Amino acid sequence: MINKKPMKRRGFLKAAGATAAAVAVSSFPAPAISEGHKEWIACSAFGKTGILGDALSQFSAFVNAQSSKVKIKVYFADELVPGLESLDAVRSGAAQMSYGAPYYWTNISNAISLVAAMPFGLTAQEQNAWCYYGGGIEVSDVVYNELGVKFLPLGNTGNQMGGWYNKEINNIEDFQGLKFRMPGIGGKVLEKLGASVILLAGGDVLPALASGAIDGTEWIGPAADLGKGLHQAAKYYYNPGWHEPATILDCAIDLKEWESLDDDTRSLITQASKATNMEVLSRFQAANDGAYQKLINEHGVQMRQVPDDVMNKIGEAAAEVLIEYAAVDSQSQALFSHLVKFRSTVIRWTGVSEKEYLRIRNLPFKFPTA
Repeated sequence: MINKKPMKRRGFLKAAGATAAAVAVSSFPAPAISEGHKEWIACSAFGKTGILGDALSQFSAFVNAQSSKVKIKVYFADELVPGLESLDAVRSGAAQMSYGAPYYWTNISNAISLVAAMPFGLTAQEQNAWCYYGGGIEVSDVVYNELGVKFLPLGNTGNQMGGWYNKEINNIEDFQGLKFRMPGIGGKVLEKLGASVILLAGGDVLPALASGAIDGTEWIGPAADLGKGLHQAAKYYYNPGWHEPATILDCAIDLKEWESLDDDTRSLITQASKATNMEVLSRFQAANDGAYQKLINEHGVQMRQVPDDVMNKIGEAAAEVLIEYAAVDSQSQALFSHLVKFRSTVIRWTGVSEKEYLRIRNLPFKFPTA
C-alpha cells in the first residue's frame, strides 16, 4: 500500500527551485508519451562530475539504450531541485526517480538511514551480500514502499575515511563543542559525544569548512575528497571511517511507476542497478590509493589515526545511539534487528577468511611490487 506522508521539510512546491521544476516538468507529458514509452525524470543529490555523477549518467544511458519502454532524463543537484530534495521531488510526482544516500532522507523516515550505513556495521562486500542474498532489499523496501517508492542499491562508496579536522583528536573530550558535518547515525554519535552536527549538501561542504562555519567534515574517501578540494581547508585527515564502514547509495523509483512496468523492463532496470552498484564500488577502490598518496605527498596533508582508547569510547557511544535510534519506531527496530542479526553471522566468516588473510598478507616476507 502506498502511503505518501506529508513532507516534514518545506513542501516541494515551496522549495527553492520550485518554479524551475514546474517549468521543466511541464515539458514532459510524462510518464507516458505518445511514442509508447515512459519519460522519467531522475533527480540526483549529487553534482554532475566525479564518480557519483558518472554513475547516474551511465545508468540512465544504459537503460535508455536497452529499453523501448523507459527513457530517463537526468537532472543533477540544483539543476531542477536542491540535491537534498531529490526524493521529495519523486514523492510529489514531479520526478519518477531520485539518486542519493538513504541518510539524506531522514526528514521523512527515521529507519531509512540504517539502509545506508551503520556505525561499526557491514563492509561493502558484506552489504552486497546482505542486499542480494540476505533479504536486505526486501526489508529496506518495507521502509521505501511506505514512502511510495521502490528501493534499489545504486552504488557503494566502500570504507570511508574518518574525516577532515582542523584540530587533532587525542581524547574523547576533543569532540566537545566541535562543529562537524556528518550525516546519518554517525552524526548522532558525535552529538552524544558533545559535538554540534550540521547536515550540508555536497556543494556547501568546502565553503563552510573554508569559512570556519564548521570545524571539520567527513565526505567519502581520498578520491572524492581530493576532487572536492577539502585538503585546501583542513589540516588533518583522520582514519578509520567508523561511522560508515561502507555506504549504500540508493535509487528510489515512484512505486506506481515501477509497478506499471512489465517484467522485462523491471528486470532490465534491476540488472542495470546491480552493474552500477559494482561500478561505483570498483571505481572508488581503484582510485583511492592514488588520491591518498597525492594528498600526502603533493598537498602535505597530515594523516592521523584515532587512538584506540578514543575509538573504544566512540564504539560504546555508537552502541547506545543505535539502540535508541532503533527504538524510535517499529520500522527502525525491524530493520536494525535484521541488520545486526546478519552482522553477527557474516562477521564470523569475515573473521575466518578476510581478516586472517589480511593479517598474513602483511607478514614481513618479500613480495614483488612491480
